[in-house]
Amino acid sequence: MTAFQPRFNTLDRWLHDHALLWQFDTFLRLDTPWKAAFPDLAAYLEQVALTELHSERFYDDVFCLCPSLAVSRDWTRPALTPLPPKQEQTHLMPSYVANGIKGRKWAQIQAFVGHTPVAKQYLEWCAGKGHLGKLLAFEHGCPVHSLEWQKTLCDAGEQEAKRLKIAQTFTHANVLKHQGQAALQDTDCVVALHACGDLHRVLLEQAVDARTQQVCISPCCYHLTQDAEYQPLSTSAKQSALTLRQADLKLAVKEVATAGAREQRLKQLELTYRLGFDAWQRTARQQDHYLPVPSIQKAILTQGFTAFCHWAAEQKQLSALLNQVPCDGFESMGEQRYQHVQKLEAISQLFRPALEYWLVLDRALFLEENGYCVDIGPFCDKNLTPRNWMIRASLGTEQKLR
Repeated sequence: MTAFQPRFNTLDRWLHDHALLWQFDTFLRLDTPWKAAFPDLAAYLEQVALTELHSERFYDDVFCLCPSLAVSRDWTRPALTPLPPKQEQTHLMPSYVANGIKGRKWAQIQAFVGHTPVAKQYLEWCAGKGHLGKLLAFEHGCPVHSLEWQKTLCDAGEQEAKRLKIAQTFTHANVLKHQGQAALQDTDCVVALHACGDLHRVLLEQAVDARTQQVCISPCCYHLTQDAEYQPLSTSAKQSALTLRQADLKLAVKEVATAGAREQRLKQLELTYRLGFDAWQRTARQQDHYLPVPSIQKAILTQGFTAFCHWAAEQKQLSALLNQVPCDGFESMGEQRYQHVQKLEAISQLFRPALEYWLVLDRALFLEENGYCVDIGPFCDKNLTPRNWMIRASLGTEQKLR
């Protein structure tokens, strides 16, 4: 049994036992999909005010009504201890090294590098302009090979490496077409900061095949995959009764809104309009299922609900129905549905950290099963980036497993 398997098995059972509360599509349903199974919780949601959602009092009430959900506060607690740094920055970094990198991103890179194993040479996976590799090369004076599929970013990175006189080279490569396999065999340590979906999945699979000595990644955007359903990596996850859809993978990285007030108002207005239009189209078409509408220019929202409905109806070739069934009155239905959706999502958000943890553990287990010693944990605080999980793995190295 691997070091992470007991934790994974317990988490997996809990998610499976409560799947009704998180594995559904809020837009598609007009009702509360789990009302029959959790009647007291459903009744509470009907009367609670939107202003109370996500508050300590709200969750205290929820946990009182459904005690098994209180475990959600504990799932990631054993993993919240930050990973011990692998290296210390011995001098202040000159400001010119961070040229062209926004402050928050630069802070993420510095934190990631501080937790990256020291190596003779690095491979930077999905490098962009190579900012992460740039700091590794500058800090340690070691060669860094950066892979990136956009040629313009490779060119920009090469110019920056020349400016700083560091040993960083770039290769224009599509890693999804196995164009990074040879590079994985020729490096001591591969690094990837926020490689999305299939990009970091392919990295793990190919690094295992190449027996890359050290792997250090921060995974991101699990839903950016070509598969309609999640394809587990580890044996334990393959044996799970859970089947994760793309919508479930999106939930794993969906955080409670922290945008500015204006942006939040526009988002609320757009969602209200979309739900109001959905109520109209179900009535007008006499078909009780959700009809997705394309992205919209925010300027249209300022023209009001009727203008939105005319725009949306035109997108779906339904304009003629507006003459038969006017959209007046459906905005209030959209407002009611908006409140209902927000309440359902307040419950499903309880499972977001656990889902992300499940996905991180699947990756850690996969590496363990293939002979790696693995550490997982946050490499920085969540206020720096919500995707702060790091997976560190090494072959043939004695180290304490957490």
